[in-house]
Amino acid sequence: MKKVLLTFIVLLFPFIMLGQETIEITGTVSDKNMTLPGVNIVEKGTNNGTMTDFDGNYSISAPKDAILVVSYMGYATKEIPVSGQTTIDIVLEQDAATLDEVVVVGFGTQKKVNLTGSVASVDGDMLEDRPMTSVSAGLSGLLPGVSVNQSSGMPGNDGGTIRIRGTGTLNEASPMVLIDGVEGSLNDVQANDIANISVLKDAASAAIYGSKAANGVILITTKTGKTGEPSVRLTNNIGWQTPTRLPDYLGSYDYALLYNEALANSGKAPKFDDNDLELFQNGSDPYGHPNTDWQDLLYQGSGFVSTNNLGISGGTEYTKYRASLNYQKQDGIIKHTGKNEYNARLNLTVTPKKWLTTNMNLSYTQMDRESPNNAYVGNGIDQIIRQVNRIAPWIPYKNEDGTYGTISDGNPIAWLDMGPQINYNRKTFVGIGSVQADIFEGFNVKALISHRNVEEDNSEMNKEIQYNENKYHGPTKLTEDLRTTTRNTIDLTANYNNSFNDVHNLGVLAGYHAESYDFKETTAYRENFPSTELPNLDAGSSNGMQNTGYTRELNMVSWFGRVNYDYLGRYLFEANLRADASSRFAEDNRVGVFPSFSAGWRISDENFFEGFRETVSNLKLRASWGQLGNQDALDDYYPTVPTLGLGIDYPFNSEITSGAAISNAKNAALIWEKTTSYGIGLDARLFRKLNLTIDAYKKLTEGIIMKVPAPNEFALNNFYDNVGELENKGIEVSLDYSTRFGEVDFGFGGNVAYNQNELIKLAGTNNIIDGRQIRRIGESLDSWYGYKTDGLHQSQADIDAYPINTLYPGQIQPGDLRYVDATGDGKVDANDRVLLGNSTPNLNFGANLSLAYKNFDLLAIFQGATGGYGYMDFDAIGALNGDGQKPSSIWLDRWTPNNTNTDVPRLIDGINGPSMPQNSTTSYWLQSTDYLRMKNLQLGYNLQDDLLENWNISKLRIYYTAQNLFTITNYLDGWDPEAPSGRGSSYPVVMTNSIGINLTF
Repeated sequence: MKKVLLTFIVLLFPFIMLGQETIEITGTVSDKNMTLPGVNIVEKGTNNGTMTDFDGNYSISAPKDAILVVSYMGYATKEIPVSGQTTIDIVLEQDAATLDEVVVVGFGTQKKVNLTGSVASVDGDMLEDRPMTSVSAGLSGLLPGVSVNQSSGMPGNDGGTIRIRGTGTLNEASPMVLIDGVEGSLNDVQANDIANISVLKDAASAAIYGSKAANGVILITTKTGKTGEPSVRLTNNIGWQTPTRLPDYLGSYDYALLYNEALANSGKAPKFDDNDLELFQNGSDPYGHPNTDWQDLLYQGSGFVSTNNLGISGGTEYTKYRASLNYQKQDGIIKHTGKNEYNARLNLTVTPKKWLTTNMNLSYTQMDRESPNNAYVGNGIDQIIRQVNRIAPWIPYKNEDGTYGTISDGNPIAWLDMGPQINYNRKTFVGIGSVQADIFEGFNVKALISHRNVEEDNSEMNKEIQYNENKYHGPTKLTEDLRTTTRNTIDLTANYNNSFNDVHNLGVLAGYHAESYDFKETTAYRENFPSTELPNLDAGSSNGMQNTGYTRELNMVSWFGRVNYDYLGRYLFEANLRADASSRFAEDNRVGVFPSFSAGWRISDENFFEGFRETVSNLKLRASWGQLGNQDALDDYYPTVPTLGLGIDYPFNSEITSGAAISNAKNAALIWEKTTSYGIGLDARLFRKLNLTIDAYKKLTEGIIMKVPAPNEFALNNFYDNVGELENKGIEVSLDYSTRFGEVDFGFGGNVAYNQNELIKLAGTNNIIDGRQIRRIGESLDSWYGYKTDGLHQSQADIDAYPINTLYPGQIQPGDLRYVDATGDGKVDANDRVLLGNSTPNLNFGANLSLAYKNFDLLAIFQGATGGYGYMDFDAIGALNGDGQKPSSIWLDRWTPNNTNTDVPRLIDGINGPSMPQNSTTSYWLQSTDYLRMKNLQLGYNLQDDLLENWNISKLRIYYTAQNLFTITNYLDGWDPEAPSGRGSSYPVVMTNSIGINLTF
């Protein structure tokens, strides 16, 4: 049988080959104007393919009846039947989607090729399927000029600090956030609901938002329904979080050795004898000589995080809808820290007439989070982490009788054992409705109304605790805080767009905006509860109870307009104007006017550029100027209105009488901060595959609002005045590249942004020193300020030959830091303090890499920063000071007479000494926060379609993803470079590893 089958195949083979006769096909590929290099040409249904050479020529062998698939970035893909032809010249047409790519801008969209302002955008696909617990974290590294510092991994409170083109004020510097055209918060939206994010970085693009846009604007557009059958998308991922870095503190034996040495360095007797040291080392006396790992006891939370999203969308010609539900559960890496978050969103578009479109957008977010509390100062977990970092390992977690071991401050794990004592509950509802009427071709009017309501119900309980028979903290206290904020807005706009003679293109926008903002807060306090398990105010004693409450309101009306004009799409011009009238200011200064102008020149469309188009297919030069405002710099709702203080006692008729009096000085001349921005930019598309954008800018913020003292004659508190100036200038470069190598799709994007700020003017002074930092005219904002050091003193002769350190008279010994005499006057004193470095990085960068092969896909996002420094106090590095401190492992390489080849100072028994970071800020303890971080890694696999057909599943994807997978840095060992400087008591930054599945029906 096998012989017969083999004979049949041999006889049939020539006929098979005859039917599959191949021919050599040659030709060129062009786009009517020029030939195209690097075009992919593949025989359909096979791996047989080639690419055009530099002159656009190609050659491929294929069957006579084959179909050639021709694809090139930026052009529509073509399928060409061979039909026996041996010469086929192919002409590609630019992809209409690429030509018409639009970017969301204020009150509308614009074609990207026609933009004259500086706008960065990211597609929602870059945020999907990532284990993010906040949207801000997902923006890290994706947008040039947008820096995100994520300093905490605390559940429900891990949003990053966002700065656009640097810090532009001494006050509130966060950007304005609008979601579907309505002002809100990044907490109002969930990543899977985002279709697009645009960032308006300069005045030319942001001036349409006037008095709230000085710090930049973030525009978020949520996903909407599309015409077609209903589509259901289900996403689930589960993961686990761990700290990115933790400090390494020494155990009892090592600490005891070092403590004895520190005592000896101070001329004191040792605390521990040889027997103590042996018991610490062998662990045979776990209660008398314990080795408590306090960090291990603290970080016992599961770190489990789960995100679940259900989206349904579809529509007809008249009605389109999209609805989504999202639930995220996050258990912290510390017990009793966690959150439960629920999100629901509905976008509904109804077009009853071709000329009439209505839209309704409803969203609801509820976040409930909890946290433990400490027993003696309150205010949450900060003190718990601080004490864990400090408490000595020779203090037992629990004594043999089950009571707690303590120091004077108590026992941080005992506080943790009492369970969650702080609860934060926030409910946010946003309702948006709009109607748009197309009056005639090119002209439409639109009305949009919105209501945003946020209700917060927060409680903090300080439970009493009896650690042991000698130590007690109490009594039990409870504070309730209720807050409600409401913002109502209305926007009326009219748009006109038309072309004249096919060369003049005109767009005009006119609009009106009105909003009201109301805030109400009520707090209540009681103590002396009969039980720590009764978290209700009524259970507390009425003796000493307190309550406060107040309301505030703001109102604003605005008029705005925009004109866009271009000639032949080659010469571009845009002007914006907005006038805001705010209730914050006195009547004579209530209206602020914010203009901007920008222009662009598409050089590549000029006839003289024709010879360069093969290399540069799109080249545009941009320039802009504009002014923006910042009224959110004020934390006072009525900064120009004198207010009365009640309960003021004064003598009247020889008796003390209670009355009222003006308590605060106010300034009727106060106005908003104003930022003037200049910019120039260049956009280019190189080799048809590489997009390059370069922006240089300068922005000056004038009239920065600061508190200044009232004249003594008035006997009043400080008042606000416009007395500061701050300048930011920088350059941004971004590029993206995409191509196809055979069956591999490859993409790369990168961006780098440099920003330098400089204080130009302060409140009548050249310096304002605030702890370890200084604000100085002509220097960067909040620079580190202290003493330079240049190594360690190695001997008494070295000390005697060096300038006298008057800061620590008689205390300097070999092994101590050597302070630099900056003034050269022969002594070291407070006058020798100098600028030591920036507190924030001045260079931020990011990169993303994507690969796709058959059903596999890979995405990697990197993010980093350079030019910044951090300073950690004694709590973080560890000190040798008895039960309430413990050293970190850096002290193992300390200076001793037998170990002089080191830069770690000698040991002292305390926190205040010439080599410790506490009293004197020195360059030695200032650490570079430069870092490179893999922000996200995602590896996915899409199951083949033929395996899904019988299950009515259109897409099934499984994936692994990680957030903050690794960090490269030389920062102080154990501390994350994005974490706040100071005592190291913030919740650690976390790494997340997760797996997920996406199902689309």
